[in-house]
Amino acid sequence: MIKPQDLALILKAARYVSLAVSVLLILRMLRTYRRTRSISRKSCVAAMAFPVVTLAVYFVIVGSKLGTAALAGLAAFGLGLGVAQGRKTLVWRENGMARAQNTVWFLAVWAVSYATMQSLVVVGNSLSLNVGIGGMFVSTALAVGSQGLLYARLSRPGRLPERSTVPVPGRPAGAQRAGRRYCGACGAAVVLAEDRFCRKCRTPLA
Repeated sequence: MIKPQDLALILKAARYVSLAVSVLLILRMLRTYRRTRSISRKSCVAAMAFPVVTLAVYFVIVGSKLGTAALAGLAAFGLGLGVAQGRKTLVWRENGMARAQNTVWFLAVWAVSYATMQSLVVVGNSLSLNVGIGGMFVSTALAVGSQGLLYARLSRPGRLPERSTVPVPGRPAGAQRAGRRYCGACGAAVVLAEDRFCRKCRTPLA
């Protein structure tokens, strides 16, 4: 039988471990959010399906202390954030494959959603209510909005810009399209020949 003081100590340690893990995950996200990645309609569907199924299971088992109007409002808010994030995500075709890259707007959307969910936790604690499902509605709708829009963009491949990373013989890496140079990371055109860093993503130019 665990003594109350031992249980309190275990819970306190668990909170510190959780905080440390959260900080590490945030730091990792800040370092990697601009990395380019392969993307497909299947990956978009998977990214939408997982949070939707998780939310549905949680809702059936735990239920909600929030009313339908509140949940609908939170879902609409999250959906709006997701659409904004999806619109600002760079998507292009590279050597026949779809690629994507987050922009600084990803951080802005993440900050707003994180602040919203923390606010829900504070309100829930003050009112002694379990409003965790409200945060899940926000995050799930955000995923559906962003991935749904990316799915729609990938469904029209003809509208995606084409960027090639295959080096052109006799030309430095990054020199493409009628002699113009493009950033190898985000694909933005180099403004001046003497530029050493991309003016859009600050990646060193080759």
